[in-house]
Amino acid sequence: MNSKIKTAVKALVSTMFFIVLMTNAATAQEKDKATEGAKVVTTQMKSQLALNDSQYTKVMDVNKTFLQKAAEAEKGTTNATEKAKKIKMFTDERDSKLKSVLTETQYKTYTANKAAYGKKFREFYQ
Repeated sequence: MNSKIKTAVKALVSTMFFIVLMTNAATAQEKDKATEGAKVVTTQMKSQLALNDSQYTKVMDVNKTFLQKAAEAEKGTTNATEKAKKIKMFTDERDSKLKSVLTETQYKTYTANKAAYGKKFREFYQ
């Protein structure tokens, strides 16, 4: 009986270890996808908004954070209304941060192209 318990415990520990490994791998993939998406959108913004190097770095950070939060909301919430509220909140937060980084002219151009940026962002968090 004692050996059966040891075998069962070993199997349980192995299974738990595998689950932790897979969870970490999935989280790393999401972060990589957020980084990739932030690069794509920020590069597009750099050319359309004529971002300088300092702005590019800050906008990249803002976009990456937005994509990570949006991806978490997308996978963590099944209620469509709740998802939409969270994404709206993260979008407003992103816009507020971008407004502090961009010049007034750049921000106006950003808002004019916001729908296109949003479409591109969705490719990376849905």
